[in-house]
Order: sequence, then C-alpha cells, then structure tokens
Amino acid sequence: MEIDVEARPSYGLAVVKLEPGDALVAEAGAMVAMDPGLGVETGFMGVGGGGLMDWIKAALAGLARKFLAGESMFVNTFKAKPSGGGQVMLAPSMVGDIEHIDLSGGKKIIVQAESYLASSPKVKVGLIWGGISMLLSGEGAFFLDCKGEGDLLINSYGAIEKVEIDGGYVVDTGHVVAWEGDLTYNLKKAGGWKSAMFSGEGMVLEFKGKGTVWLQTRNLGSFISWITPFFPS
Repeated sequence: MEIDVEARPSYGLAVVKLEPGDALVAEAGAMVAMDPGLGVETGFMGVGGGGLMDWIKAALAGLARKFLAGESMFVNTFKAKPSGGGQVMLAPSMVGDIEHIDLSGGKKIIVQAESYLASSPKVKVGLIWGGISMLLSGEGAFFLDCKGEGDLLINSYGAIEKVEIDGGYVVDTGHVVAWEGDLTYNLKKAGGWKSAMFSGEGMVLEFKGKGTVWLQTRNLGSFISWITPFFPS
C-alpha cells in the first residue's frame, strides 16, 4: 500500500494505491473517487472476521460514536482484488489537513473521534470514554485507541502541528487531534472564574509526561460560534 497526502494543509487529500489483495478501512463518506475494480464493504469499525461477541461490541461502539461522539456508525472497507490493485482517494468533510502515521512497532495513538479518517485492517480501533467532564465541555466525549500494525490517517480542521512534549503542556480541547507516548491528561478550566467568563478561553487538556501531541490550528466549535449570529432567526 502506498499513501500520498496532497493539497496540504488547507484541503488535504489522501491518495491511496492498493496492491493486489490490500484493503483500507475508512470513515463513512470519506471517499472522493476510486477505481471501478475495487470492492466496497460497509460495516462496523472493528469487525473483520470476528465472532458474534466482536460484532456486538463493534455495534455498541458504533452506536456510541453516532449518538455521543456525533460520528457515523459505519465504516467502509475498500478491497483490491487478488488479481489487481487500484486507487482510492479520501478526504475529510471539513477543510483541513491530513496526517499519515505509521503504527508499526507496537505504536499506540489516541485520536479525537472526529479526527479519524482511515486505517489498515490490522490497526485495531477501540473506543475510550473521556468522562462526563469531556461530554459537558462540548468537544466530544470519546477518544479512539488506535494500535496494531499498519497505516493510520488522521484529519484536522485547519493545519496539523506536531508538538514534542517532555514535562507538561496545555492545549485547548478544541485544538487536540491526537497524542501518543507516556502522557497523562487532565481536563481543567483555562484559568479562574474571571478567565472563564471574559478571556474567551474554555476547557483545556493539561498533558504531563513525554510524548507527542498533534494539534489543529483552527477550532471548529469557535467557528460555529462565530458564524451562528449570521444565520437568519
């Protein structure tokens, strides 16, 4: 499998070349175009030949993604025939960037639910409950635990910035895309009550430890707040 990311950072497009027998799992609605020889199967994330319990767990995770994370219940798997490969193009719904991450070597990455775009079939994607405080913050109550062997594509609103952390770092919740490494996090207010009321800053994630955080340069929640007054009442 070969993956090229074009038109970065404003209008990221992932061009994926599948070799004979290759497959790629992608968020529903992410396909831009594909070769007619590729097959497409729709199902729940995490179901790939597993038993009934695996299907039930994946279905419950799909329901949580739909009603609590605002994401689609389903994913599409693009498959190349053993006799020949093909190309598929993927893009996120919002304007922004795409990052290609190699998960080989047992690497694990935590991704904001809305930032997942696609992955190899051997990448296991699990749901992590972020806590009631994350739900009330309005930035999404779930994260995705991505680990295994293969490729991972994540997307953002705005450009993606990669920050190496060794100690501590504070990020607005609306700008977090993903993180990896020996990092713990704590959800907190950006400051005291005065800052919460007048600074325009909301909730932040305070990271501690050593690892990497991927940030997005724009905040979708802030954009929605900015544009809402222009809508007719």
